[in-house]
Amino acid sequence: MSTNCKPLRFSSSCSFIGALINRIEIFLFIFSISLVEAQQIKVESVPNQPYLKYLLSTENDTITFYLSASSETKELPLIVYIQGSGMNSLFAKVNGRIVPTSGHMTWYDVARNKYRILIIEKPGVSYLQTGESDSFDKSFSLESWSDRIVRSIDFVTQNIRITKNKILVVGHSEGGLVASRVSKLMNGTISNVAIMGGEGPPQLYSMYKFAENGIFFNTEEYNLQTSQQRLKYLTDNLNLILAEPHSTQKKFWGFTYLRWSSMLRTSVIDELEKYDGKIFVIQGAKDTAVFPESAVIAYATLLSKGRNVIFKYIENADHSFNLIDNSDIDGWKQVIEEIIAWFDL
Repeated sequence: MSTNCKPLRFSSSCSFIGALINRIEIFLFIFSISLVEAQQIKVESVPNQPYLKYLLSTENDTITFYLSASSETKELPLIVYIQGSGMNSLFAKVNGRIVPTSGHMTWYDVARNKYRILIIEKPGVSYLQTGESDSFDKSFSLESWSDRIVRSIDFVTQNIRITKNKILVVGHSEGGLVASRVSKLMNGTISNVAIMGGEGPPQLYSMYKFAENGIFFNTEEYNLQTSQQRLKYLTDNLNLILAEPHSTQKKFWGFTYLRWSSMLRTSVIDELEKYDGKIFVIQGAKDTAVFPESAVIAYATLLSKGRNVIFKYIENADHSFNLIDNSDIDGWKQVIEEIIAWFDL
C-alpha cells in the first residue's frame, strides 16, 4: 500500500505571495457575504505557501481545501490534484516552517500563473494533521471523499474566475479511482482526467498479483512463505471485509473495512466507461504498489468502449515516477509537465 510520499518541495516564488493573498482575501471576504445560507466560508493564507486555505461549512461537514493564489484577473483553467492513500494533511510543520506534502507543490511550480491548482483535505483530516485518527477512520470512504471534492470544485467554479470548459482532475495512486469517480459525477463539467499509477481493474487485481509474486505479505510479520498462503490470507481478509463492509472499527492493512469495501467494489474502468471527456492513463513499469499491467487493461478496455483515451508506459519508473536508472531526472515533474501539455491541447 503506497502512502504517496514525495520529498518535501519548497517554492522559490513564495516571497511575493503575502501581499497578493491579502488583496485576494479582502475580495473573498466581501464576496462571501452573498453565499447561500447553507454554506459558510472562511478564507486565510497558508504561511509561506502560495495557497489560500478555505474552510467551507456545509449542512453536516466542514471541508478544508486550498486554492493556489494568482495575480491574474482573467479566467484560468483549473487543475484538481487528488493525492494517494494516507491520512495526513497536505501540509506539515517541520522545524517551525509550513511545508507541502504529497507532491502537489510540483503542480504549482509547473503551472505557475497559467492555471489555478485546487487540493482538498480528505474527510476527517484537518490542516497539519498527522497520523491515525478516529475522525478519519469514521468518515473516509470513496463516497465521502468524492463528495467533498465535488463540493469543492462546485464552490470554486461558481465563485472564482475559472475557465469552466477547461477543468482537469488528476489522481495519483488511490487518487486515480477517486478522480475517476469525480469525473463520472461531474461528467460534462470535467474536461480532462489523468490517472497516474492509479489502477485500472479493481485494486484487488494488483493485490492478488503482488501477493502471488511475493511483493505483498511476504515479510516476517506475516510469515507467509508461499504464494498459496499469501493468496489465502488476502481472500480470507476480503471475505471478512465483505461481511462487514461498513465497519469503521475493524481494519485491514491500516485502513477500515469501510474504506476497503467502498473502493474494491468499483474501478477506474467502471467509473470512466461512460465519461465523455479526455482521459490520460500514465504508468511506471517498475511500480510495486500498482501492478503495471492494470494500466494496460484500463487503456485497452476504455479504448474498446470508444473513450477518448491515451496511454503512456514509462520504462524504469516507479510508483512516483522516479527513474530507477537515473536519479538525476525528476520523473515526477516530467510526468506533470506532460500531463499539463496534454491538457493544453
